Amino acid sequence: MFDLSTEGTTKRKSASLDQNGRALAEMRPKTGNALDTGAMQALHRRLMGYYLRELDRQGLNRAQMALDQDFYDGLQWSEADAAELEGRGQKPLVYNVIATTVDWVIGTEKRARTDFKVLPRRKDDAKPAERKTQILKYLSDCNRTPFHVSRAFEDAIKVGVGWMEDGVQGDDEEEPLYSRYESWRNVLHDSAATEPDLYDGRYVIRTKWADLDVASAMFPKRRAVIRKAAERADEFRGLSLYGDEAMDDPEFSLDNVGRFGPEDLDAAYRERVRLIEIWFRMPVKTQKIAGGSFAGEVFDPQSPGHIEETESGVAEIAEKVTMRVHVAIMTTSGLLYLGPSPYRHNRFPLTPIWAYRRGRDNLPYGMIRRLRDIQEDINKRASKALYILSTNKMLVEEGAADDLDELVEEAQRPDGVMVVKAGKLGAVRIDVERELPQYHLELMSRSIAMIQQASGVTDELLGRRTNASSGKAIISRQDQGAMATAGLFDNLRFAQQVRGEKILVNVEQFMTEEKAFRITNMRGTPEYITVNDGLPENDIVRTKADFVISESDWRATIRQAAVDELLDLMSKLAPTAPALVMAMLDLVVENMDVPSREELVKRIRAITGQSDPDADEPSPEMQQKQQAEAMAQQLQMETAIASLQKVKAEAERTLAQAEKLRADLVGANVGSQQKALAAAREAIAVPASADVADHILAESGFKAQSDKDAMAAAAEAAAAQQTEQPPPPAPGGVEPQQAGGLP
Repeated sequence: MFDLSTEGTTKRKSASLDQNGRALAEMRPKTGNALDTGAMQALHRRLMGYYLRELDRQGLNRAQMALDQDFYDGLQWSEADAAELEGRGQKPLVYNVIATTVDWVIGTEKRARTDFKVLPRRKDDAKPAERKTQILKYLSDCNRTPFHVSRAFEDAIKVGVGWMEDGVQGDDEEEPLYSRYESWRNVLHDSAATEPDLYDGRYVIRTKWADLDVASAMFPKRRAVIRKAAERADEFRGLSLYGDEAMDDPEFSLDNVGRFGPEDLDAAYRERVRLIEIWFRMPVKTQKIAGGSFAGEVFDPQSPGHIEETESGVAEIAEKVTMRVHVAIMTTSGLLYLGPSPYRHNRFPLTPIWAYRRGRDNLPYGMIRRLRDIQEDINKRASKALYILSTNKMLVEEGAADDLDELVEEAQRPDGVMVVKAGKLGAVRIDVERELPQYHLELMSRSIAMIQQASGVTDELLGRRTNASSGKAIISRQDQGAMATAGLFDNLRFAQQVRGEKILVNVEQFMTEEKAFRITNMRGTPEYITVNDGLPENDIVRTKADFVISESDWRATIRQAAVDELLDLMSKLAPTAPALVMAMLDLVVENMDVPSREELVKRIRAITGQSDPDADEPSPEMQQKQQAEAMAQQLQMETAIASLQKVKAEAERTLAQAEKLRADLVGANVGSQQKALAAAREAIAVPASADVADHILAESGFKAQSDKDAMAAAAEAAAAQQTEQPPPPAPGGVEPQQAGGLP
């Protein structure tokens, strides 16, 4: 029910009625209550027309939806059939096969709930988008949203549609933004709408029964209207004039206590009134944002983002005729509240989760509707077989027994004693027809198998033993069976996407104050976040973001099969490419259904150096590692440069020493040449000393260059002689035997 405590917030956060709905403004009287004018009474009649039209159009289908839910709860026999069974001494036994089928689908949703993420529209808004993701997860924890979604999904599977409500409330003790489940019994939708998010629908209607004193406290100025509606409800109580059985059975069952007398009921009677809440679209001139990040939203003069973009010229305010969502709360006697929707997303706060929709009229139905006839056949076949096995047929000639009733009664007893007249024993024949029950049981087994085929929830999905022997065959059958229910989970993802878009806009609209909150990861580690504290990266109201559902396969068998394929591939790559295996290890573990999966992936990436492919920015650990690697690389580079400089200095020192040695060698050579010339002059002056000098040099091991040349020539001559080639002439024409001597 729309929380009227947000009425003041609505006036602050949204434009007034005069600004958003001039058609409504013209209905206001100069004096008296605005809801009592002729125009308002006409509007009330029109809205009641919407309500009664849908109540009549959807009545038969809603009765079938209630019956579908009864079948899941085990109420599978009609009152007439149950009375007939009990009349012949049988219990109306129920073999609830479809409950297991439905429970598998419901359990699959609980096991593989989808995750979400908020993405920025601009790169500079990445940090605020991350803060919005965190605050949405915080709100999900506070509101216990996954459990509410599961309840709505259960309704969708059983009866065809489930409802979730996302709105704002004024209770200071709880979070202002809430998400909660709403029973399908209380909601009527525009049956002419064909879009799954009801974007083309004109209205969504919800009814609630409230105590008279509570309703009067909520609308103190409309107590007379409420009292009149309560008296009318008392007058037609039980006839469902303004409701149907699906809607009013829980309410009217409060009076069927049975243990008390009329005087006690009068004393304990609760005065109740039916409140009708209708969210409807009406064409009015509305100020909307054109251009910029917030394009298409209803202009909010209290939004910092709207004000900044319009004042800076990035966006402008355009007044155009729009199907503006309004909300009215009323009774069958008159209006209690009327105003524009407080939400600038301009959508209905109630979001449907569909199972199937009938082609002829778009009315919903669930899995049980397709299986209900087969389930009835199972119960009746089992009952028939049990009855045949428990009873006997008798053929009795007239006058065979004095008391025919006693004879029949004794024949049905396993220890019965039948008394017949003398000579009439052959006139009594018992025909038990023991061969018929097996045929009924065989048809019953076929019906049970047919439920699996029609629903897609086979024995392989339920983990039961079948004729499939290999693991691949089992997985293949599980995949084929799961395909039959794929559409149900696709509808759930769509509904979650639509809900997330609404919640995100509500966060950007209503969470304008500074707030500190705590979120926890899968291992329970707390992280403390602050938003709207003045820092640009924590500002969530001046930026626009998009809500997306994370892609994750809801079928455990498909995920496991994919992991098995990857593990098999890694085992083949490991001997030849171990580096490639390490590079893909984190992604394989990320797809496994194991506890502490995120921590395992985190540690693997810390060892392998891989980064998170979905991270907009490196994690603090990765940043530290990158900084450490950069510092190590810088240090290595500096060490290499220092080593090069040392080697260069050593080379320059060695080069200088070589230059010095060369200079010294040149000087030594000059001195040696001078000494050689002096020795030559002395030898020429004293020829007899030359032989003595040659002998001294030869004894000291000195070899003259001419001797070296002669020895080389001799070696070449010897080699040429071995190859029958003439030896080359000695250098300078000197014979080898004369080399080394003086003339």
